[in-house]
Amino acid sequence: MNYDNDTRAPLLLLSGSEDHLMPPSVQRSNADHYTSPNTVTDVKVFDGRAHLMPSERGWEEVANYALSWAAGHATKQLARVG
Repeated sequence: MNYDNDTRAPLLLLSGSEDHLMPPSVQRSNADHYTSPNTVTDVKVFDGRAHLMPSERGWEEVANYALSWAAGHATKQLARVG
């Protein structure tokens, strides 16, 4: 895997504070592998959520955050390319 890929898309890693399969510490460790200074790698932890965030009550908060994050970074990416 090329962790220093300057041309990759922005990456958002989501985690729940109660996730025992991919806890926040693992997600942060994964993010630390991506070292390119020209790309974005973010970790967002949702308090009180477990691994199956999309199937939990209040999933809309997670979806709205991810969509807003992606749209914001897509706009920035387009500005750099255009």
